[in-house]
Amino acid sequence: MRYTLSSWIKRPLSAMRPTGPRARDAAAREPPDGPLLWIWDSTGAKSGAALVARRITARLPNLQIALTTTGDPPDDLVLPPDSLCLPSPEDRPASIKLVLNAWRPEMILILGNILPAALITEAARRDIPIALADAQFGTGVGALSGDRMAGLLGRLTRIYLRDGDSRRALERRLPAERIEVSEGALVEPAEPLTCSEVERASMADAIGARPVWLATSVPHEELAVVLNAHTYAMRHAHRLLLLLAPDHDADGASLAQELSDQGWSVTRRSLEGEPQATTEIFIADDAQEYGLWYRLAPLSYMGGTLSGMAQSPRAPLEAAALGSAVLHGPHLGRERAQYLRLETAHACRGIRAEDDFPDALADLIAPDRAAHLAHNAWLVSSGGAGAVETVAGGIAALLEERLTKGGA
Repeated sequence: MRYTLSSWIKRPLSAMRPTGPRARDAAAREPPDGPLLWIWDSTGAKSGAALVARRITARLPNLQIALTTTGDPPDDLVLPPDSLCLPSPEDRPASIKLVLNAWRPEMILILGNILPAALITEAARRDIPIALADAQFGTGVGALSGDRMAGLLGRLTRIYLRDGDSRRALERRLPAERIEVSEGALVEPAEPLTCSEVERASMADAIGARPVWLATSVPHEELAVVLNAHTYAMRHAHRLLLLLAPDHDADGASLAQELSDQGWSVTRRSLEGEPQATTEIFIADDAQEYGLWYRLAPLSYMGGTLSGMAQSPRAPLEAAALGSAVLHGPHLGRERAQYLRLETAHACRGIRAEDDFPDALADLIAPDRAAHLAHNAWLVSSGGAGAVETVAGGIAALLEERLTKGGA
C-alpha cells in the first residue's frame, strides 16, 4: 500500500513500529493442535484468567488455550494441559499481525478494563470474534476518548460487565443484546473459614431471634467508640447483642471485668460458652472461631479501621464470604485492596469518623440493609463464582457455534 506524505503524518506512531520482542517470542511458540482461544489478561488477577480457562475447556475438551498476561505470568497458575502462558505481545499492528498469523485463534477473550486497540482492530478485520469480560465501565475503559472507545467497543462480539451500573452506562453506546452483567469479578475464591455446625446450631439457638452484630479484633483504643455505638443502636433494637472479639484473645478476662464494672451484662466464650438471655455483650475471645462469629452476625465492624491501632486486624473478605455485611473506618491498612473491591461493588459501608459510627450501626442492623450489602459482598468474596460460570458458559457457546459452522 502506498502512502502520501499527509497520510504518513496522520498514521499512528504505533503503526510504524516494527514487531516487538514479546511478539516475536509468542509467534515462535507453536500452539498445540486444535482450535485456540487467546485470553488477553490485563487485570492482574491472573488466577481468575486461569479459572475461566479451566471452566471453558471443561465444556470444550478439544479447545486449546493461549493466555497472555501483563508482565511475567506467575509460576503457580493452574491452566489446562498444554496451554501456552507468556507475557502479552506489544499492542501495535506489526506485533499483533505476527502473533495472529502464527496462532490463528478461533476467538479472543480480553479480561479487564484496558482495551488493546491494535489487537481489537486487527482481529475484527480478520472476522475473529472478540469478547470482553471482567470490565467496569467508567474506570480504565473510560480513559479512552469517547469516539475511539466507542469504535473499539463496537467491534466486540460480547461484553461481560461486573455490575449493572456499568451496563446502564454502556447501553447508551452499544446494542443491549451484546452486553451481559456477570455479577462480580473473575477472581479465584478463597476457602471460607470453617466452624463446627453443632456449635453454630447451639449458639444460634441460644441467641434466638435477637439481632446481633460483631466487632472484630477491637483494640482498647476503640472500645469506648464501639460501646457508644452499641448503646445508641440498642435504642432501636433493645435486645441487640454485641459479639465483641478483642484484638488479643488473652485480653478476654480483663475486658469482661472492665465491661462488668461499667454495668454491662457480659458473658465470655472461654468461660460461659454461650450468651445468656440477659447478655448484652458476648466476649468472643477465641480467634480460631471467627468462622462461627461471622456466620452468627449479619453485620461485622472490622476493628482497627477507625484508629489504625489493631495488632491483629481481620480481612473483610473473611466476613463477606460468610454472609456478614462489612462496616469499616478510614484506616484500611494491609487489606486496602480488599476494601476497595468491596466498595466498588457497593458491598460495604465506610465511615469517616467516630461520630458516624452510631448512626451507621443503627441503620445497618435493619435486616434488609445488611442483607443488601451482604449479598453484594458475597458476589465479590466468592470470587465471582457465578460470574465465572456466566462468562465461561457464554464464551463456550460462542466458540461451539463458530466451530460447528466452520465444520459444516
